[in-house]
Amino acid sequence: MFTDVLGSKSKIAAGALLLAIIPSAVFAHVRWFTDPNDPALATFPTYSLTDTHVLVWIGISLVMILAAIALDGRLPRISIVDTKYRHDAIQLLRIFTGISLLLTAYSGALIAPHMVAYGGLGTTLLFAQAILGIMLMANLFIHHAAILLILLVLGTMVQYGFLKGLEYINFIGIALYLFFNFVPDQNLRMKLKPYSVDTLRIFTGIAFITLGVTEKITGAVLGQSFVDYYNWNFMQMLGFEWFTDQLLVLSAGAVEVTMGIILVLGVVTRLTIIAISAVMFASNIAFLLMGLNEPALVEFVGHMPLIATAILLMLLGYGQRLKVDNPTLNKPKSPTLATTPAE
Repeated sequence: MFTDVLGSKSKIAAGALLLAIIPSAVFAHVRWFTDPNDPALATFPTYSLTDTHVLVWIGISLVMILAAIALDGRLPRISIVDTKYRHDAIQLLRIFTGISLLLTAYSGALIAPHMVAYGGLGTTLLFAQAILGIMLMANLFIHHAAILLILLVLGTMVQYGFLKGLEYINFIGIALYLFFNFVPDQNLRMKLKPYSVDTLRIFTGIAFITLGVTEKITGAVLGQSFVDYYNWNFMQMLGFEWFTDQLLVLSAGAVEVTMGIILVLGVVTRLTIIAISAVMFASNIAFLLMGLNEPALVEFVGHMPLIATAILLMLLGYGQRLKVDNPTLNKPKSPTLATTPAE
């Protein structure tokens, strides 16, 4: 039992570290490939806010967030890449987002494979999504495509509810990033462009926070069903037999929420993105090693906008304007510091 090992701080720390670096389905999309209407889900246990496991993870998350703030500004300063690579990163974001939207529309779903379009509104949004995907891939009217992408997310919220739409609000971050960089009015573009990376980072962080809560904390039974079916509780394989499927899913959600908060704050952005990217890559490789090629493809298509976002943030850092600064650092007042992304 977890309560029997609370006194072993080293094991708890080791478990937290392993969750961040060992291949797992921490960031599995499409509702854990599980039917939410399956009556068997009722057999899986759930946590309440006052349970020991939940309180421990709240404490671990707070420590991780405070540590990230403390480290920010103390790490080696990394300059942003030159114009050519910035341009390439933007094109990758545009193309990967377009491919993901087009393939998802081809499957009959809105934004994510589990949100199957239905009714007149759904059909309209489906065609709009396909056209949007083509526009992005072909580099046509990008500022108009950005507006259409925002409308697509809002339409998805109307069809599936605000919370499900919020899980993919990173698409609004992508839309705003593209709009800020491609709006035709040069004066307006010069005013908005400095906020483009920050906006992309913050909306991506909000999406991770929402997904962590809805799919792995309040929606923990879906994750438990997935882990049980595919036998993916790697913590038990490593000797932590007390680490139940229920705790694994809770831990995955806590890590995802924590990383989302760190992204929103804009501290140690590159380190956070590297950790997220490693887990996304590992989960896809795990599907392939298990011979689950179709889920691996679905996972990769769903991750394409996130992959492009991750590459862009690794190249450009946290952005130029909106972040939390480490209060313990005495930074010299310089006009260049406000506009130079750095870790």
